[in-house]
Amino acid sequence: AGVPVISTNAGGLPEINIDGKTGFLSNVGDVENMSKQAIGLLSNPEMLKQFKANAFAHAQHFDIDRVVPMYEELYNRFLN
Repeated sequence: AGVPVISTNAGGLPEINIDGKTGFLSNVGDVENMSKQAIGLLSNPEMLKQFKANAFAHAQHFDIDRVVPMYEELYNRFLN
């Protein structure tokens, strides 16, 4: 956590990586855009610092102590 991510916009990645806030999203196979985003982020220390803080804060939504009780509640609803 606390690391900006440059990923594709496929699957569940957009849920985890918020484009322009916690990192950047690119179309699958768009390596040129991903490399431009990485270079841009690494060459802008202030943006990198902000993205790191945003990534850390967003990662807290996926903390095991928060997620496991949600799954337990969901399972209990379906089992009862």
